Amino acid sequence: MQFAVLSENEYNDYMTTQRCFISQTVSYGRVRAAEGYRVEYVGVRNNAGNICGAGLVMYQPWKKIFTRASLAYGPTLDWSRSEVVSAFFSGLNRHFASQPRLLTARINPILARRWYTDITPLKDNPVAGAVSQALERDGWRHLPYEFGERSDIQLRWIYTKTISGMNFEEAKATLAKGLRRRFNNENRYGVQTRFLGPEDFDVFAQLYASTRDRTDGMPALSASAVRFYRDLMADMGPERALLAVAYVSPRRYLDQIAIERAEVHERIEVLRGRKETKARERELEQAAQRLEVLDGQEEMARETLTERGDAEIPFNAALGFRVGSELILLLGGMDKTLSAYARDYPVERAMFKYACDESLDTYNTFGISGDFSEDAADANILAFKRWLNGQVEEFVGTYEKTFAPRFLARALGAETR
Repeated sequence: MQFAVLSENEYNDYMTTQRCFISQTVSYGRVRAAEGYRVEYVGVRNNAGNICGAGLVMYQPWKKIFTRASLAYGPTLDWSRSEVVSAFFSGLNRHFASQPRLLTARINPILARRWYTDITPLKDNPVAGAVSQALERDGWRHLPYEFGERSDIQLRWIYTKTISGMNFEEAKATLAKGLRRRFNNENRYGVQTRFLGPEDFDVFAQLYASTRDRTDGMPALSASAVRFYRDLMADMGPERALLAVAYVSPRRYLDQIAIERAEVHERIEVLRGRKETKARERELEQAAQRLEVLDGQEEMARETLTERGDAEIPFNAALGFRVGSELILLLGGMDKTLSAYARDYPVERAMFKYACDESLDTYNTFGISGDFSEDAADANILAFKRWLNGQVEEFVGTYEKTFAPRFLARALGAETR
């Protein structure tokens, strides 16, 4: 086997047959290169010339004249084939060692450490154990940190739902009752969901900022991050970059309420024309209760109309990317003052339906903390994700190797300690 620097097309041809996350796509590489970063595609070929492992390397400038290398959520290999793993890392080590200004390198591959049903561990992955031992023998140190403990550590835990071969109705039937009931409804409460393009990314950025203002530890979306995501959306195109935004119109909601109220009154008149029975009285009581609910909803809609005006108001959004046969939900945002209009989870429904309609295999809600206790910081988020009746995926984590003299890497703060 032979290690080599690959062309963008060679790399892309291989990666289209593999599972990968956004940071290992050529779109990511092109956008980062346009920002001024050095990006390389590396891989290993077998004797027939076929690529059997690859990774996108991004070089981060460090202290002006040095660099650090990162394969975020990479490399992508058949980890069960020890000869492929050995050839790739032997070549990668030589490639990095030949660069005198490179201080350290990091990897965090999509290699399962353990398999789960929902949040229940099933068994450890023996391949992960063997690979971890091989990496550590080769000088790669496992970093004992989780996402959230350090800002430069990638997620190790995600929550996904397998939807292979299911249309929307079939997939919906596998959801927990609470989520299934909400997904049965669309466009209630004066809400409509739209897919927007990169030119409207500021709508998402404002909703993300609103969420961050009330969430401890949530990172800011800097101006450079906004440019990056906008450029990434443009490169991937509308068929692979999805920005779903839910809008509420108080006027539309009032019209819906008026229509339903008229229908309830019409039903009451029909019931009053029938002879008295327990069933009739029960239905009349339910109709009266429904009118009370509609009165409350009308009051809320009129308050929103007074405060926000007769407009389409964005209040909930999600940013996702289609990578291979997987939809990855990366970021979300919510105007908490309008959260009552999100009772049917319109954005999540739109994304889930898209994944089913496009015959994708995996609906990936992405990051969780890995803490499954009721006291976890993301306990409410995990509880919602579990309504999907999916599964946790736990990866092996982040490894780092120092290529410069260790005293220099430490003195320059490039080595993680």
